[in-house]
Amino acid sequence: MNDARLTMRYSDLDPKAHYKIRVVYGGDSPKKRIGLTANRRIEIHPLIAKAFPVRPVEFDIPHEATRSGELTLSWFCETGLGGNGRGCQVSEVWLIKK
Repeated sequence: MNDARLTMRYSDLDPKAHYKIRVVYGGDSPKKRIGLTANRRIEIHPLIAKAFPVRPVEFDIPHEATRSGELTLSWFCETGLGGNGRGCQVSEVWLIKK
């Protein structure tokens, strides 16, 4: 809610594999932009507008983010916008081994 990040952690990944993420951004705040980082330091994508109409979007995960066998994804929104506080909404996530 509000300016908080949404975080997901994956473990037991194949350290030799390459991955991509398929995500559906949804919610009732389609004009609020959303960004995604891996392991708090690797940008997966900067703040972007959510797809409208709602549909899956895909992004490659850099191998450096998964080579330890673990991955933490953190979504964030523009801070301080007010409103209902629900801009960082993620409806579906697939972590896909390539």
